[in-house]
Amino acid sequence: MKRPSFSVSVTTASQLHDGIDRLLPLLRADASHAPAARALAAAAASLRPPSTFLSNRVLHLLSSHPATLPDALALLSSLPSPDVCSYNTLVAALARSPRGLASARALFDRMPLRDHFSWSAIVSAHARHGQPRAALAFYRRMLREPEGSGADNEFTASSALAAATAARCVRSGRELHCHVIRRGIDADAVVWSALADMYAKNGQSEEALCYFNMFLRSGLRPDRVMFVGALSACAHAGLVDKGLEIFHSIKDEWAAEALFEIEPENPATYVTLANIYASVGLFDEVENVRKIMESKGITKMPASSWIEVGKRVHVFLVGDKSHPRAEEIYALLKKMYVKMREEGYVADISFVLHDVEEEQEEQDIGYHSERLAVAFGIIATPGDAPIKVFKNLRICGDCHATIKFISWIVQREIIVRDSNRFHHFKNGICSCRDYW
Repeated sequence: MKRPSFSVSVTTASQLHDGIDRLLPLLRADASHAPAARALAAAAASLRPPSTFLSNRVLHLLSSHPATLPDALALLSSLPSPDVCSYNTLVAALARSPRGLASARALFDRMPLRDHFSWSAIVSAHARHGQPRAALAFYRRMLREPEGSGADNEFTASSALAAATAARCVRSGRELHCHVIRRGIDADAVVWSALADMYAKNGQSEEALCYFNMFLRSGLRPDRVMFVGALSACAHAGLVDKGLEIFHSIKDEWAAEALFEIEPENPATYVTLANIYASVGLFDEVENVRKIMESKGITKMPASSWIEVGKRVHVFLVGDKSHPRAEEIYALLKKMYVKMREEGYVADISFVLHDVEEEQEEQDIGYHSERLAVAFGIIATPGDAPIKVFKNLRICGDCHATIKFISWIVQREIIVRDSNRFHHFKNGICSCRDYW
């Protein structure tokens, strides 16, 4: 297939604008168009009288691909009177990559004037790239600065709420919620979505469902994150009937299995629904979900956990007996289970998605990969050393309860990093406050 080409032969502002329109999608798709973009930028620079609007369009073009981003920065430095739009374009472009975040921050700090787009870009970039506390710090700084009131809108607020969610900072999230109410920007779909996600991930299911329902009543179509968040909130809080009601109402109201249409290849959607069905013993429905997954070729990633001991990484799967010290590992777990039952522990077999006898269900859940890794850590590390385990999927509720018991019984600090967050177990308590 012949690649689209672009040649620069422009002499007027109108031709330059037309050239930018045609070149922008080409450059975004292929860095080989970078020379043409540079030539167009040179032609624009020679035009008299100079136009800030045209210069900003050229900045937008050059910042659309990493290959020409240095050219965009050079152009910004050469402009006699760059405006806020000029800076915003470069801040947003630099902030697209984690590696460019420091440069984006430095350029942001040099801006003589900032608007709501400037603040929203810098707040959302830090939240997106794993620096939620820095994002919250920028939001608070915005509120203190003179232009802050004008920049404080639903977009910057939703970015700050996302940062509070990522930081697992419940207090900051609550304060932000109060702030958006005082500002009168709480009746907005973007803010509702951010609030629903924040409350769902912090274990406040009623609040999460309240804003999820507001979003539905607005007539907008929630995305996959909102659907799965609402269902997960129901499942985790034991609101099984409500979770099934949400799922079936979604199917009825959207006239299709909208939950699957939104992101049909994502196994998290199917697994969440299967968890809800299994928790009330509807194993025929669980099997139907599995059949749908099989028919679409969708597979759930096998659970695995690992721990580093003696500069070697030890990996465990569910029911794994391949480890050289497997007998010791299983013996320790059996000993732990005896002590746990003496303290009132009863296995929560609702986390097992198979319709089998109760005794077998308890055996299945008793040897999940994270338990095996924790047990190995206990027997293979010094008694005063913390045990650090990593898991590729979310830790199940019964394993979470079990590891809390184990941390209390053996008086060891146990740290488990699952796909959602760090869990720091100590003296029978977890840092996540039993929600993750």
